[in-house]
Amino acid sequence: MILFVGCSFTWGAGLQFEYLIDNEEWTIEQCNKLIPPKSFMEHLNYKSDMFRKKNHYPNLVAKHFDCHYSLGKVGNGGDNMNIKFCLDNLNQLVVHETKKQINPIELVVVQFTEWTRVGHIDMEAQVDRIIESLGTTKWIGLSWRDDISQYLKKIKPYNFCPIEYKGIQYDNFGELIDSPQDCCNQYWSVEEKLTLYGKYNAKLNDEHFCKKGHEVMAKSIIKKIEENNIF
Repeated sequence: MILFVGCSFTWGAGLQFEYLIDNEEWTIEQCNKLIPPKSFMEHLNYKSDMFRKKNHYPNLVAKHFDCHYSLGKVGNGGDNMNIKFCLDNLNQLVVHETKKQINPIELVVVQFTEWTRVGHIDMEAQVDRIIESLGTTKWIGLSWRDDISQYLKKIKPYNFCPIEYKGIQYDNFGELIDSPQDCCNQYWSVEEKLTLYGKYNAKLNDEHFCKKGHEVMAKSIIKKIEENNIF
């Protein structure tokens, strides 16, 4: 089994909006009114949530390897200390769906998130604590932010997972986010938009990945796993 831990990018936040706009004729204005913290993504309808589960990158990776997977937590969002909590409490959080027993975890994919969400704990300490919680478990790590990526490359180059897009490797997936809120937005002119913000012409105020963006993430993770014979 592969365990995926991270934040809203791992959960697949925003994919429900893509389904609702493209399939149920929701307006962008309707979706903008429901973007957190205005509402909870978990409250959107069943079909849109099934679209999220089918197309977020954890499912795409698990499908490729024909294996079971878990997110380690039920709801949307999270921070790096929440990731550590999940890793420290796997016996309670990760349970086999049929046998009701702990399912052996063969690999953990850690999506490190915005470290400033946690007050008074610096970036390096957050990363170090997560790595400590991983123990001897096989793992790979990718990051939203560049400072965490550079630290991971320095201390754990074997475990670090870059993101590849159109033959170019990027140290963090923040470089592929085409919104004014993010630090890197050079992809505004790229025809193939990877985020909801880009796909809907800057009208949907959601910088999370659309279906295409999750495909890019999944392919990068699969490549890292296969090249290093990790799983």
